[in-house]
Amino acid sequence: MRTIILTAAVCALLATPARAQQKSLEEELRAELAVMKSQMARIETLLEQLEKQRAPAGAAPTPAPAAPAPGQAPPAAAPPRAVALNTPGALPLREEAYRKHTPRFDVLLQVRGDFFADTARNDTFFLRKAELGVKGRIAPHIDYVLELDPVRANDAFRRTYVRLSYWEHLHIKLGLEKAPLGLEELISSAQIPFVDRSEVNNRFAPAEELGVHLESHWQKWLLQLSVSNGSRRQRSDDNSGKDVTARAVWGPHRWFSLGAAVQEGSTANPAVDRRRYNAELKVGTNLSGFQSEFYRAKDAALYSSAFYLAGFWAIPLQTEWVTHFQPVVRYEQVDRSDRDPLQELRLATFGFSLMFADHRSKFQVNYLKDLRTGARRDEFRAQYQVEF
Repeated sequence: MRTIILTAAVCALLATPARAQQKSLEEELRAELAVMKSQMARIETLLEQLEKQRAPAGAAPTPAPAAPAPGQAPPAAAPPRAVALNTPGALPLREEAYRKHTPRFDVLLQVRGDFFADTARNDTFFLRKAELGVKGRIAPHIDYVLELDPVRANDAFRRTYVRLSYWEHLHIKLGLEKAPLGLEELISSAQIPFVDRSEVNNRFAPAEELGVHLESHWQKWLLQLSVSNGSRRQRSDDNSGKDVTARAVWGPHRWFSLGAAVQEGSTANPAVDRRRYNAELKVGTNLSGFQSEFYRAKDAALYSSAFYLAGFWAIPLQTEWVTHFQPVVRYEQVDRSDRDPLQELRLATFGFSLMFADHRSKFQVNYLKDLRTGARRDEFRAQYQVEF
């Protein structure tokens, strides 16, 4: 009996340090796990902040992808593409990628005032845009866009087409779409840092044209081709010929892209050959950056050379109702082979934008300075825009 009691006492003495050591190890593991959880939470917070900073102005938050099926690996996230590669404004391929439930309704309102130094022109306030856009999916790989602007009663249709996306790298658009010529023209007017697009763009970019439009999207390349009638700015087709436009853009980085485009066509009554060459450069985003375009144009025997340089920078503001103050500056020039001083151009634009919550609303002020005496005089523009 004494032997049994002595043996039990010895075992108890030996087990006590072992239990203490085990308890110490568990406490150490719990402490390490708590530190790891804290570090992971901070990493997730930093990643969310970085994603918000990378998001372009006016873009809605990217919806969370659907959870993968059991046993299925989660899809790899596609790396961000250069901003200029998104200029066609292509519809998303997946239903869940739409920012709103389909059919999706978008409204863009722009109220503007123009004040002229030229006494022959009257100062005016007017409703510049009241666009209504309807976008949605008819069937798998078949999407549609319908855009109307009742402010332009005689030319109400904007981008209105059906898109076929049966192939991953080739989309076909049938209908009224912007001809792929001119970076500034292809950017939505809601994203333009200035009150209006440049005079260079308004003279030489064709805008919407009715026809067949092809787009080939790649990670660092965008290729576009259209065969169209000619329409809003080059309304000329009598079905004796078609306008052919091609564009290629290379975007090796999200903040840099370089592109070139060409358009050939003809006018009718009287018949005049028309040709456009375009080169484009974009650095940054539509919020902060620099962009430039160069045009070489031929209309019958008349040749024109034109370019613009534009810079803009959004400064974050620590207020609840104004998110950014964005100063802007632009210089544009047009030279013609006939040296007509009333048609040539030297124009500088200075101004700023105040961007409100979520960048869906902004107030813009621009002052246009005529650097050459001619038909165009100094002009002051102010615009309020809301998009929802």
